[in-house]
Amino acid sequence: MKKLIALALLLSVAAFAGEKKDQHKMDMSHPGHAMINVPTVQCDNCVKTVTTAVKKVDGVESIKIDLEKKVAHVNFDPKKVNLADIEKAIAASGYDANNVKRNKKAHDALPQCCQSKR
Repeated sequence: MKKLIALALLLSVAAFAGEKKDQHKMDMSHPGHAMINVPTVQCDNCVKTVTTAVKKVDGVESIKIDLEKKVAHVNFDPKKVNLADIEKAIAASGYDANNVKRNKKAHDALPQCCQSKR
């Protein structure tokens, strides 16, 4: 019985850890919402820059960035735009988005406080 409880606990912890790791994936029960990792966002200026860039993408309905967790919550119309397009918009503004690396030229043009050492 102890082994069964230990196994259940281990599986629960592993599932939680996997959920955190893959948080950038779309929740298929809500295909118009994505959580995008934005690890190079550092301050309110960064948030403003990314927010402005993403809102320009046709089909994006809203974006909210959790600066502490470095995650962007984006609501969008999946008939008009997909996750890759949103990631590209973030990268074009000078920031990493999930596995899409930032545009170096855009990054270098950011204010000094927004230039990430990563």
